[in-house]
Amino acid sequence: MWLITRKSGHREYYAKESQFESWTKIDLKSLLCAPFYNPDLNRRGKGWAFHSRLEREVRSNFATMKTAEPTVRRNPGVRDPFNKITVKSIIWPPTDKDNIIPIAKKFEKGILRNFKF
Repeated sequence: MWLITRKSGHREYYAKESQFESWTKIDLKSLLCAPFYNPDLNRRGKGWAFHSRLEREVRSNFATMKTAEPTVRRNPGVRDPFNKITVKSIIWPPTDKDNIIPIAKKFEKGILRNFKF
């Protein structure tokens, strides 16, 4: 599971690598520049493998990874007062994050007394 803390302080949880395909290229590039912390020291673990894959994809401009594309809308009635150009709005698609975070339940008292091999 990945925990992403946005610049605004908002936290998002992702369970699978495929959920990062709902991010745009700009977001994935900024994610790569953010500090990466993995408590697992194994360099062949899942977190490090995804981090190295993301580095390769950024270098190759996302040749094999799908990314979300923003929608650009023109606002015909609104003009920039300085340039006299029609204003455009960029709409970013929502990310495919987990809404329910799996939290381990506490064990009941005395549960290990009945534990058998």
